[in-house]
Amino acid sequence: MRAVLLFKLTSLLSDSSCAYSVCRRKMHILQFSQAGRHSIGVRVDDTNIINLNDFSPDLPTDVCSALCLDHKKLLTEAARCLQSTSSRISVDDVTLHPPITNPGKIIGIGLNYKDHCEEVGKPLPTEPLVFSKFSSCVTGSREIQIPSATKELDYECELVVVISKEARNVKEADAMEHVFGYTVANDLTASDIFNATKNGNQYLLAKSLDNFCPLFSDIVTKDEVEDVHNLNISTKVNGEVRQKSNTNQLVFRIPQIISYLSGLFTLSPGDIILTGTPAGTGMAFNPPKYIQSGDTVTIELQNIGTLTNTFL
Repeated sequence: MRAVLLFKLTSLLSDSSCAYSVCRRKMHILQFSQAGRHSIGVRVDDTNIINLNDFSPDLPTDVCSALCLDHKKLLTEAARCLQSTSSRISVDDVTLHPPITNPGKIIGIGLNYKDHCEEVGKPLPTEPLVFSKFSSCVTGSREIQIPSATKELDYECELVVVISKEARNVKEADAMEHVFGYTVANDLTASDIFNATKNGNQYLLAKSLDNFCPLFSDIVTKDEVEDVHNLNISTKVNGEVRQKSNTNQLVFRIPQIISYLSGLFTLSPGDIILTGTPAGTGMAFNPPKYIQSGDTVTIELQNIGTLTNTFL
């Protein structure tokens, strides 16, 4: 399916290493559709976008393909588009989608917040605890039907890293060169499936049910975030604060995670990494506070955005 990218320009930095005399720009990237057409676009501001496919028809029409082609070219064309007189489209007239709809890999890092390890009585891990989710579970800010397979649906607010270019055996010092930007996820988990007697600790099964990876609509480019390891992150359920922490609680920071993972397998453009969740998950309460039908879950990540889902 064709998809749309939207870019929000907030500043302009020169980058002599980029092709076509590229200027690196800070942007918010979205995917959207309008009248059944999926396109790439540039966000001008909070209310207007430009159709980038109309401006540059040779660009791919989904985020992963565009990153695979050349993330620098993507930024170049977006910069040129923003300087043009192309017509603006109101955000109210489009439908937003997840910013990545077909990631090659969804990688999760478990027990990666110090406060979460403390609340579940686990020691801090000495190396990243890695799991995966099926890409078919990606969805956006929308209503979600609670699967009949679970009675213990839990929320987990997470900072998400989007990979820009191939990474293999990357040193920590070079790891951020492979980061395109960040978004927000709710790493939904069926706790009863995870803890089931017959298949206990089955991360993949418990975390890959349909719609179990809601993503915020924007990818915020990395240079727009001054310190990604010092961002407030929270979860509210029907307005009640359940999780409230900061990314300074991460056990393994992004350069460590990318270096570790790329030493095991190749990270590709468009892959996403869910970096872990802080204290306050539903299963940690006594009694547990799992998501119920009718609940609205709102996840806020400072300087990135807000993801909201209502569960049916």
